[in-house]
Amino acid sequence: MASLATIVNRFVGVRELADAPPAIWTRTEAPRLRPIANEDVYLFIKRIDNTAVVRAADPAALRARTGTVATGFVAALLVIAGLVPAAYNTMSGFTIQNLKQEQAKLRQEQAVLEVREANLLNVKRLDKLADSLKMAAPAPTQEMLVSGKSKAEARNTLPYGTTAAR
Repeated sequence: MASLATIVNRFVGVRELADAPPAIWTRTEAPRLRPIANEDVYLFIKRIDNTAVVRAADPAALRARTGTVATGFVAALLVIAGLVPAAYNTMSGFTIQNLKQEQAKLRQEQAVLEVREANLLNVKRLDKLADSLKMAAPAPTQEMLVSGKSKAEARNTLPYGTTAAR
């Protein structure tokens, strides 16, 4: 593995470094360290079991907690009340679009039914159907007019003012 020292040795040369006089280390006294504070103190740790301890009721904490819950509830209601109109508009838009699609579909069905009705009530078709059933137009004396003052009351009369016998 190459290191910076290896690269430098290639250029400078190891011989020059080997010829250098060795460094002279002077012997000095080891410095004295200060003792750690409270190094001689021994602390005995005793396990404490607080499972049987019951917290005393604090009325101020209860009021604060109730106030916090009430404030959160009111804030949630205000947020919901602010979002309800937008949600209602969105739902109404979907309903309107569905009704428009249904209306277009019903108009198409109505157009198809009107074409069918026109085909069924075509005079040429009715004449052909009457001929196949051997039917003929009634004579004026065979027609009976129904008249009355209301829908519940009807009188059968002949076309020329003669009333029909019951």
